[in-house]
Amino acid sequence: MPPEPVPFATPARFEAWYARLLLGEAVPVDAALRRAVAVHANNAMAAATAALASNFPVVRAMLGETAFASLAVRHARMVPPADPRLCLYGDGLAETLTAFSDLAEWPWLADMARLERLVTESLFAADPPERPRRLTPGRSWPLAPATRWLASPWPLVSLWQAHQPGAPWPEAFPSLGELALISRPDGAVQVTLLPAAAAALLTALHQRTPLGRIAPDLLAHLPALATAGALVPAVGD
Repeated sequence: MPPEPVPFATPARFEAWYARLLLGEAVPVDAALRRAVAVHANNAMAAATAALASNFPVVRAMLGETAFASLAVRHARMVPPADPRLCLYGDGLAETLTAFSDLAEWPWLADMARLERLVTESLFAADPPERPRRLTPGRSWPLAPATRWLASPWPLVSLWQAHQPGAPWPEAFPSLGELALISRPDGAVQVTLLPAAAAALLTALHQRTPLGRIAPDLLAHLPALATAGALVPAVGD
């Protein structure tokens, strides 16, 4: 019996076709293949939703298991994983949240999803250089690779901290927005509350602005960034 012809010229085309099968965008003719694909599709969906639950624990706690499971399935269908490392999965969840009209009364959820996404990015970012950078007024002080920040009109840091294991629940949350600094000192990600004015310093450092060109009132926030491990190791002259 002659071999059946290979329907795809390259492995990439086969992978694209199989991805369409898993997403339900293509249906195989053979009944046995349909059953096999359904099993793989269910497994892929389960893996994706489990990854989202692991990567967004605060959003999950805020929504509750049932509502979060619905959100996770919707997001996995709209934005399926593009990277086999599911520990990194979750980009765009904030936008999926904003599409839920039922969650309009919870407008801070999208920013919480953004914060938790930055926590994941920080966790898997590169390590800072071991060699200290020598600082002069004409040089910048780079941010550590794991440093991220997010300014929100909601008390995001207070909400995040209240949902950490063993954390006490406050009697009341602040009514103003908060600036969240995400850093990874000694290998552990932490979220720190900073004054809103510190965002301008973070932006200047991100843009590699020389220290001598940054306003003194902004430089006053440098100790807080250094304490949080948000800067690369440095020494002065």
